[in-house]
Amino acid sequence: MVKQLLIIFGILFSLNSCEQKESRKIDDGRLKEVVKTKAQTSDYKPVKVSYIENDSLVFSLKSKLEKIVRNKIFAIQKKPIQNRHVDNLVDTIITRTFDKTKITSYRATNEEWVYYAKIVNSEFELNDFIKIGTNKNILEKSLGQEILNDTVKIRNLEQTSVFNLIFQSKRLQLIEYNGYVD
Repeated sequence: MVKQLLIIFGILFSLNSCEQKESRKIDDGRLKEVVKTKAQTSDYKPVKVSYIENDSLVFSLKSKLEKIVRNKIFAIQKKPIQNRHVDNLVDTIITRTFDKTKITSYRATNEEWVYYAKIVNSEFELNDFIKIGTNKNILEKSLGQEILNDTVKIRNLEQTSVFNLIFQSKRLQLIEYNGYVD
């Protein structure tokens, strides 16, 4: 008897939870008013981003970044880290800093990969047209396309390497790199 009551209770509970309630309808005029008011009072400014997918350009920029890390100007900080794939193997996270520029890499036994960079100093250039202080027009001419936004993402097709170029007043102010390391 208790078993039958539990089954009936379960069925009634599931039927009750499946019951659909009528959604609240909002007057179209009222919705526009709310959106307009929200837009006027909000400090939110949408960021428009341009995307460029170019494997060879990304490869070239990464190669230059790997040369930059060899510069003796950087202060170096090392941190040991356990290798995820091999027990009892310790790798190293290396953080290089100079002024406001920071580059972080992962060093295994035989190889090192840069996986993050924040470049704000003009001493470090990735090529003739991607360096701090470059005018947006020069980048447009070099890439052969118009850049309508202040942020440009240059990435490879797999999206495992992304260079963010951030402009302010038509000048390149910040280069950020985010890469994938397994």
